[in-house]
Amino acid sequence: MNTVIQCSDDITEEFLMTLLCQVGEARAACMEAMRAARRGDHLKALELLKEGDQALIAVHKTQTSLIGFDEGAGKVTMTLILTHIQDHIMTTMLCRELAEEVIAIQEKLHHLLQRESQSELTHQGNESNAEANI
Repeated sequence: MNTVIQCSDDITEEFLMTLLCQVGEARAACMEAMRAARRGDHLKALELLKEGDQALIAVHKTQTSLIGFDEGAGKVTMTLILTHIQDHIMTTMLCRELAEEVIAIQEKLHHLLQRESQSELTHQGNESNAEANI
């Protein structure tokens, strides 16, 4: 997708739909990353975050080009679809930040649960040994 806007004619319906799809891909990757973390697949979660980041970089370049073309002069007509896309960009950027935090929390929780499980097994093993010695 051409991310450089040089005139109003560059802001076509196809351009806007492509931008919306890109931001949708980024959001989907972030959401799937959190699901992977919940399953305990931390490496997959990080991989998905990187995929989301790549889509967000492309979206941000396009958004920056739109802002640059507009120059604060109202050259870009704010349509309902453009407002919708901007909303998706903002919520996806927030989703991405939250995904990073959720993944970190899930990883910590996973490690704590593993330690707790190992501790319980060790405790049970010690009880069995004590009973055998009686």
